[in-house]
Amino acid sequence: YVIRGLIYLLTIGLILWTGFSWVYDLTPDGIRKTPEEYDAVETRQMNSRRLNAVIVGSVITAVLVLVAGSFWAGSTWRMDKAAAATSGLRIAVLPFEDRSDNAEFAYLSEGLAEDVISTLFDFSTVSVISSRSAFQFRDTDKSIGEISRELNADIVLTGSYTITNQRVDVKVEIIDTEVDEILNYASVMGELGRIRDISTQIGGHLQESLGVTPAEAGDHEKKEGRPVSPEAFKLYSLGKSAMRDHTGQKLAEVTKYFEAAIELDPDYLDPYIGMAEAYLFDVNRGYLSPTEGAAKAKKYALKAEQLHPGSGEVSGLLGSIHFCNYEFDQAVPYFEKSLEKSPNFTLAYQWYSFILYFFRDFERAEQLQMKAALLDPLDALNDVYLASNYIFQDKLVQAEELIDAKLSLNPDHLEMIWLKSVLLVEKGMYQEAYETILKRKQFLDTNFVAGYIYARVGKEEQAERVLQTIVERSEKQYVPPSQITILLSGMGRYEEALERLEEAFLAHDLWIGWVHFTSMANPIKNDPRYVSMVGTLLRE
Repeated sequence: YVIRGLIYLLTIGLILWTGFSWVYDLTPDGIRKTPEEYDAVETRQMNSRRLNAVIVGSVITAVLVLVAGSFWAGSTWRMDKAAAATSGLRIAVLPFEDRSDNAEFAYLSEGLAEDVISTLFDFSTVSVISSRSAFQFRDTDKSIGEISRELNADIVLTGSYTITNQRVDVKVEIIDTEVDEILNYASVMGELGRIRDISTQIGGHLQESLGVTPAEAGDHEKKEGRPVSPEAFKLYSLGKSAMRDHTGQKLAEVTKYFEAAIELDPDYLDPYIGMAEAYLFDVNRGYLSPTEGAAKAKKYALKAEQLHPGSGEVSGLLGSIHFCNYEFDQAVPYFEKSLEKSPNFTLAYQWYSFILYFFRDFERAEQLQMKAALLDPLDALNDVYLASNYIFQDKLVQAEELIDAKLSLNPDHLEMIWLKSVLLVEKGMYQEAYETILKRKQFLDTNFVAGYIYARVGKEEQAERVLQTIVERSEKQYVPPSQITILLSGMGRYEEALERLEEAFLAHDLWIGWVHFTSMANPIKNDPRYVSMVGTLLRE
């Protein structure tokens, strides 16, 4: 802007100065209007020399000002960008637009963008928004400005691709959303069989535009240039897309793609990471027992570790697996290594925050949860984790502020309605909790908190129906036993609650923290069996 302003100013000044010099002379007596006839030839020559000197001096001054301004503006831009990067520049990579008009290659829209994101996992000076949030804007009519505001992104990378005879031509734009200006435009071409080279080049353009480099301990050796089977890359991309599906794909519908990719290319790292993530994701959703999920995830995580020793992503997976096995002390070093080497790997922040509950380090857990929310701003679970953390610490005012803020944006937010009812239970406001949980409308017959509230307001038949439904469901699939413990505690069936708690302990149930850190199971907490199990986990 400074350079542009100087050019405009000097251009206007040149026009004015030319007109001025046509009408006036610089004489020994000062500036005088040019007479119709000069008195003498000597006077005219002297005036001309003086005027020429002023003009030459002005031109030299203008050139010096332009050079200095150019240097200053360029340096300032670099310094501003460096400062922004240091303070946490936020980058969103959107799905690429398919201009091939060929459904066979539609997977590249998300697959290529996902691969670009993975090249930025190890950049500690920038925050790379997770594909789970960024890819919600695929095929959207929203402008880049609207998208950047919803994602709170400073930089947006967008692009398109065409494929001709297995050759990929990608056009990308790197946009500074603050000033709505394109920082870099690039055209990258390559063979479909070397698709990862293309994503690495795109990531390189982004790094160059922002002036950022990987962390010293980063994981940037991951992109070693190894060719990947195009079909394996396609299958992996489809698997990641299925895992992101917000309608909730079943585990088998996700893992089938990763398994097929591994069969095609046994040395392809990413499908192994995808398999381990898929199992841990189902554990986190409560669809798979931690012991079973950890055993299955471990097989693939160890193979990934073998293919790429010391990977930050793999370290995060191994930390989560140790957590699922209640091996807390062994999990921590893996999480620390993951955060150091892959500071944009959202999963590590989420799972590490869970383990910190058992160490009673709620403050650090909150920091990690807030970082996860920055990396994945549209994942509602991050808000659930943070609000739960406040409830566990008995910071009910902060929990209520967060929950009410989310409900003001979306009154039908199922998770926040559920948490609001939990909050009211913690306040001892059971009737208000009952009225609130009914607003959820969906899945009340299998919701342990709903059953607990029914029991506390005297609706025993409704509570019994919920219990029976959950128990029948647990006979067919995994249901966290800790949830049944809480429900039975609310119904006053304490001996059965302790039996379910023992099941939870043996299954390494991650919901056991809800038993301990909320008031819902208070009546059983003085029992020696409770103390021997939960006290061991909490170092009490």
